[in-house]
Amino acid sequence: MEEKKKFQIKDLIITALMVLCSQVLYRVLSFLFISPYTMLLVVPIWSIIGAIAYFLVPVKTKNPWMILLFCVLTSIIGFYPPYIISCIVAGIIAMLIARTKGVGNYKGLTIGYMIFCVLAGFGGMYVPFLFYADQTLESYEKMFGSEYLGTLTKIVSPMTTVIMLIVIAICGLIGAVISKKLLKKHFEKAGMI
Repeated sequence: MEEKKKFQIKDLIITALMVLCSQVLYRVLSFLFISPYTMLLVVPIWSIIGAIAYFLVPVKTKNPWMILLFCVLTSIIGFYPPYIISCIVAGIIAMLIARTKGVGNYKGLTIGYMIFCVLAGFGGMYVPFLFYADQTLESYEKMFGSEYLGTLTKIVSPMTTVIMLIVIAICGLIGAVISKKLLKKHFEKAGMI
């Protein structure tokens, strides 16, 4: 099936709705912030269940620019500069992969999604602890208390960050595989599989 290149208003609407769905899923998962141990699971779990919203964008719009728009809109909702920068960079990379490989190339979309998940996780969850540790720890102590903060400082380290980014990438891959199975009818209709 031939890829669409022209922008259409329905593409913008679909992308905005998928960003909204993705953010609702993330907000539901925020209950995991109740414990410092479960807090680390928010982004990996979101990488699995958020894949459906991400993959529906290229399947329904067939426009690689909508992948970039998805990432940009997702980042702006975060209201955090390192997260915004990370998501925009990931969106540019994912869009370029989709343009190079073709917006109908499932493997290219999967690689783009994994990059998006890793950079979003890094910019949103780990940059605050690695580069703005004092302010982040102070705000967490105010929100959750000193016991929570003590546990959090023990488990968050550069090594934990590397391990969690690998876990996020694996969860992004798992999310892509699950999305492919759940959206098989949509993928087939779009000529992607």
